[in-house]
Amino acid sequence: MEYAVPEEYYDKALELVNLYESDIIALNLFNAFYSYLPEPQDDAISELRILDQKQGNFLLCATTLHDDYVYVVSAERAEFLGNMSEGIWDEEILGFYGYADRETFVKSCENMDQFEQYMPTVENTELCPACSVHSGELHTFGCPVEICPWCGSQLTNCECRFTQLEKEKIMAESHVDDLLKKMEKKGRIPYDADLHRPSYLSEETLPPQKKG
Repeated sequence: MEYAVPEEYYDKALELVNLYESDIIALNLFNAFYSYLPEPQDDAISELRILDQKQGNFLLCATTLHDDYVYVVSAERAEFLGNMSEGIWDEEILGFYGYADRETFVKSCENMDQFEQYMPTVENTELCPACSVHSGELHTFGCPVEICPWCGSQLTNCECRFTQLEKEKIMAESHVDDLLKKMEKKGRIPYDADLHRPSYLSEETLPPQKKG
């Protein structure tokens, strides 16, 4: 950021980054943007809006000093798709989010005010706090929140993955592939925000302390 943002906008740009300091989705987008500016001129992101979200993959618009840019972002990485005004050229991504073609996407985004500002995933109670899939969607495979289809416990905490593979350890990628096939045959359990979202103790939920 130090080399990408005009000096007079630096504090404001840093304030936005700090707003999302614990959100891996936004941080991946910031890293992609400030590492490889879309245009050969200094720039800064002023806001993020969410265009769509599916299976832990976020379609985000980054509004900057010069333009609006589209990114597809997951917990692993962010990919620059182009200017909002030109739309998305990648047919696979268009199809993934249900757009017939680039023109359909551009038309659907003519009024940017219809899209809410992107909020950190941990603040959205409908999303899995680990892999960010929406309630009703399957977890990103390997997510620690996923429920075991055999015993109903968290998959990463039970022994079913070892008993189903008849192995003491999962060491090879082929083991992971075999486990996924077995889980799909059994029936993977979609994320349910009401039933599966981990709860964390806070001052409000902690039992009252006894006076001694």
